[in-house]
Amino acid sequence: MLRLFAIPAGLIVLLVGAMVWSGAAGQHEEPADFVFINRDDINTLDPKSMSWLQDIRLAYGIWEGLYTLDTKDELTMKAIPGASKPAEISPDGTVYTFHIREDARWSNGDPLLAGDFVFAWRRMLEEPGDYTYLLHYIKGARAYENAYQSRVEALTNGATTRPVDFADVGIVATDERTLRVTLTHPVDFFLDLCAFPPFVPLHEPSMRKIEVRDAKTGQVTYEKNFTHPPALVGNGPYRVEQWEFKKRLRLVASEYYWNKAAVKSHRIDMLSFAGPETAFLKYETDSVDWFAGVTNDVAAGLVAKGRKDIHIFPGFGTYFYSINCRDTLPDGSANPFKDVRVRRAFSMAIDRKPIVEKIGQLGQPEATHFVPPGLFPGYPTPRGTGFDPKRARELLAEAGYPAGKGFPEVALLFTNEGEHTMVAQNVGRQWHDVLNVPINMGGVEVKTFRQRVHSKDFTISRGGWTGDYNDVSTFSDKYLSDSDNNDSDWRNPEYDKLCEEATVERDPAKRLALLSHAEQILCDEMPIIPLYHYVSAYLIRENVKGIPLNPRNMVMLHTVEVHH
Repeated sequence: MLRLFAIPAGLIVLLVGAMVWSGAAGQHEEPADFVFINRDDINTLDPKSMSWLQDIRLAYGIWEGLYTLDTKDELTMKAIPGASKPAEISPDGTVYTFHIREDARWSNGDPLLAGDFVFAWRRMLEEPGDYTYLLHYIKGARAYENAYQSRVEALTNGATTRPVDFADVGIVATDERTLRVTLTHPVDFFLDLCAFPPFVPLHEPSMRKIEVRDAKTGQVTYEKNFTHPPALVGNGPYRVEQWEFKKRLRLVASEYYWNKAAVKSHRIDMLSFAGPETAFLKYETDSVDWFAGVTNDVAAGLVAKGRKDIHIFPGFGTYFYSINCRDTLPDGSANPFKDVRVRRAFSMAIDRKPIVEKIGQLGQPEATHFVPPGLFPGYPTPRGTGFDPKRARELLAEAGYPAGKGFPEVALLFTNEGEHTMVAQNVGRQWHDVLNVPINMGGVEVKTFRQRVHSKDFTISRGGWTGDYNDVSTFSDKYLSDSDNNDSDWRNPEYDKLCEEATVERDPAKRLALLSHAEQILCDEMPIIPLYHYVSAYLIRENVKGIPLNPRNMVMLHTVEVHH
């Protein structure tokens, strides 16, 4: 049901006026050509560290990789040449040669060089982030990362060790504008990775000015303010002119972008609000052109009213609950969820139908497996585990907790926003009713939630994953034993082995079969409990063009324009 709000007159005036006047300076400024509200506030603009959709979405406007995404191909958004001319690929598919465009420049006017990519990618290996593992397709990258981290650890402990040689890594600037990348084996989706923000370049001269070198280990890190204006230097269609934390981020078209003739909007404002209700009110005042974070109940109400500006379309991900699979819980007690029977019992105790019908309300498909069906042609969907309360109680009894007797209180972690609270209440109630276990609801704000999930400080946590590129591995890689995105800390050697075999398998059908087999293990071992596959909901003004209804939820901001 659509929530109705009483909007005070003063709030309406404030919302309408916010785009014309700068709250910080109190001075008149030029209005934006395009205004949008992202899915959530920005977490980080450091390409090394970003993994949230809203950060990645904005990164496409600030930086440009060797390749970028084709907005003309709305459904697949294939990778096309960006800062580089079309890549030259060796006959065996392992060597990629990229020629940087002669007119490619940074937002400060400096020429974009091949060395800027070497610098950024090397930083990813020396200061790993969530997606560093994607660089492991490059020859010598994994070995260099491991050796470098081992050296830092040794020096930290006072030991002596030899320097690590980067020359063995297959990332080489053969001249100022030529980058040669050598892979360990052919990777059919490597150009898709080259369009992914963690693979963007960094402006080495400006980064060197803010480096921090550890006196003991020599390890170099960088001051965090390089992601804020005026320190932030990008090579994409826009530069960041202003960033008022949790209020507004303004993008202005870069005068040095090589393809600036394709940039449709000169000034773009991204607005941030305390919650989705306030954001929705802002949209309703006609001062926002696109709202990408519409909650399910609001979207369902607008659909029921026949609103033409609400758009519902398939997503590229899955909503689930992550289960901590470590031997002990954060408080040091034994973890009952180490037992796969317990994990399966908790999954079988959930009837997903009322969740998607009463909370989702947008036709979300129920999920009993991780990879959304239909995204990858030829991929065999594995067998999932559905609602079976009788078997759930049997499994819990087999694990030593008949009728839930003796089972410790389950802490359920989620964010106090959108539908997450309602989903948690529904699931918690089902677990209590079916399994007779005590549930402790742990709703927290977003920043705390992110920190706790990343540090594995939870028992069960709400989770979700949206794919990043057009290959099944964008899902399967998340649960590799060494993946920094593996929130459950689940480890299975057979799963790792199947995924590793898939990376070198050249027969497409056999490769998909290997990945499907791996997902079947994930379904059986159940470090996550899938609930439903995503659909997306956008509010878009009818005079706005250039926002594709793409499952990946990616919008190339420079292609968006508002017809007045």
